[in-house]
Amino acid sequence: MTAYILRRIGWSILTVFGVMLITFALFRAMPGDIAAAHVGQKARQQDRAEWLNRHGYDRPKWVNWDGRLVIVDNTVGIKPLGADDDKTTGSQAADALALFGEKPDPEEDRKTDTLRLLGRFVGSLNTKTRLTELTKGHPLAKVLKQPEPTSQPTTRPAPVNGPVIVFSLRDGTSLKVNLTTLSTVVKDKFVPKADATCGDLINAINNHPDNKGRITAGITEWSWRDIFDSQFIDHMVNSVTFRARSLIIKKKLTEIIVDRAPVSLALTIPAMAAGWALALFISSFVAYYRGTILDKVGVFLSVLGMCIPFLAFMIYGQWLMFTIAPTRAYGLAYRSNVYLPITIMVVAGLGGSVRFYRTVILDQVNQDYVRTARAKGASLPAVLFKHVLKNCMLPILTNLILALPFLIMGSLLVETYFGIPGLGDLLLTSINGRDEPVVNAMVFLMAIIYTTGVMLADISYAIFDPRIRLT
Repeated sequence: MTAYILRRIGWSILTVFGVMLITFALFRAMPGDIAAAHVGQKARQQDRAEWLNRHGYDRPKWVNWDGRLVIVDNTVGIKPLGADDDKTTGSQAADALALFGEKPDPEEDRKTDTLRLLGRFVGSLNTKTRLTELTKGHPLAKVLKQPEPTSQPTTRPAPVNGPVIVFSLRDGTSLKVNLTTLSTVVKDKFVPKADATCGDLINAINNHPDNKGRITAGITEWSWRDIFDSQFIDHMVNSVTFRARSLIIKKKLTEIIVDRAPVSLALTIPAMAAGWALALFISSFVAYYRGTILDKVGVFLSVLGMCIPFLAFMIYGQWLMFTIAPTRAYGLAYRSNVYLPITIMVVAGLGGSVRFYRTVILDQVNQDYVRTARAKGASLPAVLFKHVLKNCMLPILTNLILALPFLIMGSLLVETYFGIPGLGDLLLTSINGRDEPVVNAMVFLMAIIYTTGVMLADISYAIFDPRIRLT
């Protein structure tokens, strides 16, 4: 059995890895910008890039052989290095390049001097890389409309047009870098020239006559150790260690699970235990009296319960509770509030469970050992619960153990509908809010519990049926 368990553990690891791989691929295939979902659709490219960098979403997806534009402040002062657009010129260059200040420790909200500005990750970035790859198709500036000519003379100069980046240095000074020579006008926007490169941008900053070495533009250095600095590796490590934080409530995943898991368990364990015991009790008597009015009524009610949608049980159950005791119909203001969802979960699942267990038990009640036990005068409860159920344990255990993941994860629909702050409600809220670290942790936890449950089910077969050998 030891060899079998080790082999199953190996398959479980591969299964969990496959689940996490598919989860990662599905999240990256989702349309829309995750940064915009958290910082706003109208946020600047710089703000989005800073958010992506803070949470690790700006790195390459699978492997990292990319580089990024880096600007280093060589001055001394207390002000942070920053880059902004000269709005009087219609510039959008700093936003198009997504230049943002690098924080030494993004997890801690500390006031620190920004020494470097970073741009987007670009595959195999070098000085010959086209400027269009650094801007990702965003324009460098918009063409400003010239004022209409008037009969009265004016001394106001015509606005200077073109992309101009204003660098605010740590010593309190600023540097304006004009990139008009690297751009061309297409319709009403300045876009990078087709032959403009990253090297041209670096030279325009480093060789600016007013720069004099105050800031230095270049490309980040890359080594072979950086090849695994990717989103997928971070996704796997954070899922296994639960070290990530929620993007919405900013709490660690371990704290969230510890806070919410007991709430889900308080709902699912009583519902599962009561439903399992009640279904076994009813199905045993229905199966034993097969063909009688008791059997026909039991089967009819079971099929009727299976046909009624689960949502209908919740709607009418909550309506009834609002009529009788409104304060017990929603939320967890009182401990007794869990009685309603538990009752609904038991009643709603009773029909399917009775039908399943009845079919399993029917295979045993017509066996010779049952007739022999009855002929010897064994009581009905002794026959059903001592002999019949023991020989029906394999499918019953399979059905029971495979339901274990839902004990921890809770019932997503029930918790959301009744305002119960468990893991099921957290999962739905995280999906709607694109809180990926929480969803990843929940999927990983469910995969671990599910594969463990399957292995326990196989081991239980050998325990309850000596004829089964695990090899």
